[in-house]
Amino acid sequence: MTIVKRLSPASFLLPILLAVCCPVSSTAADGKDSRPPPEPRAYRSATACASCHPEIYKSWKSSRHATSFTDPVFQLPYDRIRRSHPRKAVICEQCHNPGRFLLPPNAPLAAIFAQEGVTCDFCHSIESVRLEGPFPRYHASPGVMRGPRGGEPGKRVHATTFSGLHVTSELCGGCHEFRNEFGILVLGTYSEWAGSFYRGEGIHCQFCHLPQIFDAKFMASKQKKGPLDHAMSEGRKRERLAKAIPMRAVLRVSENEAKLTVTLKNETVGHKTPSGIPTSRLRLVSTLYDAEGKVLGRKEEVFEQVVGDGAGKPLEKPELIFTAAREVLKDNRLGPKETRRIEQAFPLGGAKAAKAEVALLYEEPLTDISLRMREIDLPVSSVVVPAKAGNSALRAALIAIVAILLLLAAVVYVRRKGR
Repeated sequence: MTIVKRLSPASFLLPILLAVCCPVSSTAADGKDSRPPPEPRAYRSATACASCHPEIYKSWKSSRHATSFTDPVFQLPYDRIRRSHPRKAVICEQCHNPGRFLLPPNAPLAAIFAQEGVTCDFCHSIESVRLEGPFPRYHASPGVMRGPRGGEPGKRVHATTFSGLHVTSELCGGCHEFRNEFGILVLGTYSEWAGSFYRGEGIHCQFCHLPQIFDAKFMASKQKKGPLDHAMSEGRKRERLAKAIPMRAVLRVSENEAKLTVTLKNETVGHKTPSGIPTSRLRLVSTLYDAEGKVLGRKEEVFEQVVGDGAGKPLEKPELIFTAAREVLKDNRLGPKETRRIEQAFPLGGAKAAKAEVALLYEEPLTDISLRMREIDLPVSSVVVPAKAGNSALRAALIAIVAILLLLAAVVYVRRKGR
């Protein structure tokens, strides 16, 4: 009793403070974390991820996934279809604003998710994907972040678990594949991959668009920070395109004609090039010059998919491409591993060709203030080809060789007959 009387009231608080500030470790004798897993949580904004994953957040923030709903290239046609066919506009949001469909009606977070497009909690909460049938195709639930790595002990912000789905093309196929109500395959990126040899080799979308998850050194790293580059923009980088679609050209000149032969190969792209919505295209531009730099001729070849209204009229507006396409009028895009040979003939009319410049351009849509579509060009590669002797000289040489062989055959025949 004497000892208790001499202690101050603060002394009784000391054990409590120590317990709060310096908790006893819950690590078991075998070194494993014995604490219970984090409690299931609700969906949250991507900004909540930024504090622990700043590099990932920064790269994702600059991606097309992050602006999938806010990008004017999407918003302007989306607004037109929303005003004319509200029911069909919901189909657009299934992929451009998927977070909306994870939340209950009128949830405050819905407005935030709309600004974040394909946000962190959407992709990493997906449990399964249904590639056939109506939208929504994704089944997701909050509480556990799914990805290419397994759970890690000691996590207090959220639980993690390994998901084999997240390293396969099926994860991407839920949005990058769309067939409209008339049966027209408007987006076929997934099926283009599925029909290629890449599927048989087990090479999935992530191999090119998120390659870090296949890096053995990265996977063995103790930092466990996840793939840092979530921009997934490799497909539209100039250097990547030039490597993916190598180009060769030969120019042969005769007396009256210059013939340019260009060879393109879809070397490393796992789907058709270009893929996605039928507004992007590859344009091959060839220009013929004389020795003084005067243009003698120019030709173009466009590789694209064009859909029509069912009466032979091409559709150009994105909202009509998705909702009104009833036929495919043209599709000469380069398939995976396909080699394409293009021959272009230039009549000379007495001029002398000296060289040809061949340029390959990747064209993408850009919406201007008048709500009409125009194109921007991304140069992929360019070569200057000097003129070589044409087919006339080669033909003359072949004729001479054949004549000599025939003469020798005749001599042998006469000698044998004389015997």
